Amino acid sequence: MSRFIWRCYHLQGWGWCDDLDKSDWTPEQVGQFLAYLPFTKETWGRASEWLQIYECEYWTRTDANAYQADGDLVDAIEKLIEHGRPHAAIDCLDRIRHAKQSIDSNQCIRALLAATSSNEPNYAMGGYQIIELIKYLQEEPSVNQDDLFRVEWAYVPLLNRDEGAAPQLLENRLANDPELFCEVIRIIYRSNKGEQPPVEPTEKSKAIAENAWQLLHDWKSLPGTQRDGTFSEECFTKWLQRIVEVCTETGHLEVALINIGKVLIHTPPDSDGLWIHRVVAAALNERQADNMRDGYRTGTYNSRGMHWVDPTGKPERELAHQFRSKAEDVENAGFQRFAVTLRDLAEGYDRMAERIIDDHKDLTDNK
Repeated sequence: MSRFIWRCYHLQGWGWCDDLDKSDWTPEQVGQFLAYLPFTKETWGRASEWLQIYECEYWTRTDANAYQADGDLVDAIEKLIEHGRPHAAIDCLDRIRHAKQSIDSNQCIRALLAATSSNEPNYAMGGYQIIELIKYLQEEPSVNQDDLFRVEWAYVPLLNRDEGAAPQLLENRLANDPELFCEVIRIIYRSNKGEQPPVEPTEKSKAIAENAWQLLHDWKSLPGTQRDGTFSEECFTKWLQRIVEVCTETGHLEVALINIGKVLIHTPPDSDGLWIHRVVAAALNERQADNMRDGYRTGTYNSRGMHWVDPTGKPERELAHQFRSKAEDVENAGFQRFAVTLRDLAEGYDRMAERIIDDHKDLTDNK
């Protein structure tokens, strides 16, 4: 039937469609008939005129092929969102983006948020489209930041750096809003006070915890970093002090400091030439900062990621040398406790080198 309607339309145009006797057709039949026709303004107008209060019979059936549209897609996107087709709306928005046309940011946000709870099949749409639209929103200065926060939170699993994306606003707020950081920590970790019995997690709470863990795991924005990329010593110090206060009270201080230590590996150099900013080095050097130093050590090891194994252990020896040099620099700057952690890292890389050499020696001997 679809091929017949399509062929008749192409041979005879809209006149054939308009002249058909549709007096005994049901709204469902009219909607399906229109859905077989091109996804254009002419079709949308007839859907409104012919179906009126039953217009949903068209918008829930059309395949919404954005590449057929011969004009502005804004009205069609609005109809798709209105009739429970946010994935189709996102496909149309991506078509606009690809054509380098202006996107209605508010409409884009509503489509993205609606898609998170939609039952609409989305087999034709990949995560790439969503990622690119979020990146567009991140670069658009007029976007409401609270709305963008909700969008980034909804799509945290998609926004990973391997795909060239990141939850930029979430990470920035995590680095500047200690209350948000403490809330994320509480979502993921149990209190060490043991005041409340463990609660069986729901599917919703599991999803929230997974998002929180992903956000914290991929977080690379140094606390105290402002939106313009500059680092504020005062903001960093106040941020850290507040977290110590809140997490001490809730019983989450240890895990909070470990996670903070992991992100401090991204600290920039100090203006005086020291390889790490002095205010951060001072925080890592505090007597009660053992957990933060442990996190720094773990974050350093983990940051190396996948790498080729040199049978000679040369890369590990070079890393060991680098961290001994860094340890000497911070010790000379007065940060002795932090220097011990850096020397531990150097010794760890030396042990890795020895293990690699021994493993490859054993393999050679067994041949």
